[in-house]
Amino acid sequence: MTTLAAQSSQKMPAGTISLLIVQLFSMISYAILYSSLALYCAQGLHLDDHLITSLIAMFVAFFYGLHLIGGFIGGRFLSYRSLFIISMLLLATGCYLISIPNFTPFYLGIALFLTGAGLNVTCTNCMLTQLFHPEDKRRERAFLWNYSSMNLGFCLSFITAGYFQVTHNYHDLFLISAFGNIGALLIVAISWSKLKDVHSAYSLSPHKVLRVLFGLTLMLALFFAVYYLVKQPTASQQLMIYGTLSALAFLLILSFIEKDRIHKQKMRAYLIFSGAVITFWTIALLGPNALILFLDRNIDRHFFSFVIPPQWFFNINPLMIILGGPPLAALFQKLRRKGYRITVAQQFSTALFLIGGGLLLIPIGVAFANADGTVPAAWITVCFTLQGIGELFIGPIGYAMVGQLAPPRLRGLMMGTWLMTGGMGGALAGIFSNWATVSTTGDLSPAATSATYGHVFLILGIACVAVAAILFLLRPLLDKLTGESEIKHDNETLTANDAAVAVS
Repeated sequence: MTTLAAQSSQKMPAGTISLLIVQLFSMISYAILYSSLALYCAQGLHLDDHLITSLIAMFVAFFYGLHLIGGFIGGRFLSYRSLFIISMLLLATGCYLISIPNFTPFYLGIALFLTGAGLNVTCTNCMLTQLFHPEDKRRERAFLWNYSSMNLGFCLSFITAGYFQVTHNYHDLFLISAFGNIGALLIVAISWSKLKDVHSAYSLSPHKVLRVLFGLTLMLALFFAVYYLVKQPTASQQLMIYGTLSALAFLLILSFIEKDRIHKQKMRAYLIFSGAVITFWTIALLGPNALILFLDRNIDRHFFSFVIPPQWFFNINPLMIILGGPPLAALFQKLRRKGYRITVAQQFSTALFLIGGGLLLIPIGVAFANADGTVPAAWITVCFTLQGIGELFIGPIGYAMVGQLAPPRLRGLMMGTWLMTGGMGGALAGIFSNWATVSTTGDLSPAATSATYGHVFLILGIACVAVAAILFLLRPLLDKLTGESEIKHDNETLTANDAAVAVS
């Protein structure tokens, strides 16, 4: 008998290491823009806070939301690896144009960057997930390692961004960010044979040329649509919210017409988890928006005579993921070998408790602000620490969960929709960031603004903890839907998914 424990000890499939390195390089440009775009808009382009929060919300929402398009095109009209190569070229070109301090190349660069970003992340995740059998728990370990690698890239990017932000040298910063995309492109090219599509619509089609032409036409149309929408950030936020809800409603309809009972149940569990992850990303994506402005203006960042760049605080989150990802993967593997049940519902509710509790620390810090209204850095440091730990329980776990719950024919669509929930979270984060910023008063001093930030963060933190409690109470239902309910097999306690992979 080959048990889950034996399978989990096997060597990772060929291509896993290549994708781990690709993940590191491919996210550098996004990490730099994530941490610096709001400051660049304020200090380099001299935009007001309301426009900045709307623009950043649009940027983050489209970064995540357009992954649905990548999920639709990738594996269907182009291979995942080919689409990834194209996306890296678009990202690098976009970074170059953003580095030019003029509105025309800025908006053009944003459109190119977002088009490329919408195509590549789904490709990376699908290239990794197709290396494993749907019930193979090694996938979870691979995604945890991959997530740690991605966050190592984030960490290096935040350090670089902080260094250049001190001198406001955003031009060179954005040029440097383009080199990460070129590095990722080269690695995929070198590992080309290991990353071929497995049973995708594109790989099985006898009409590949026609599919490629249609896919390229869709990408061109996507670019023009994004270029138009980036100039209307508020409308784009609304479009992302409605688009995500529409995609989830479509999957709900598909779940009703799905004939296979197991697939039907898993799709419904996926939809419930989608609501939870939207809550998570709404809180997490306050980072590049309201939180970066709060960090820049309202946090006492002095360390003796040195003023810590605001981007450096963002290193806390990826450091928690880098240091915690591999040990957490090993811990999950060890506990499962001993027969303990670790379910997606448990992991997600833990994540929401942590990030919600972390955000609740900021209004407490505001209550104990310094005489000038600035908040000691310790409060936001602990907030980011809890956010980073929480992300380990929902970020990589969510990607692995899609491979576990999605029917093979819907894998790309459901992975894209899952990433799109981050877009909706980013759009909602922009709305709440507008509530938190008070630039219309003309007084941006900590004494005038800290209380407003604290009030908004208090409401969001309570809401997040409430959703965590609801998800925790729904565990029995969710475990049944996902097939993770407890069963007995050979005198061992296994999950239903674990039992499914036991073969003679």
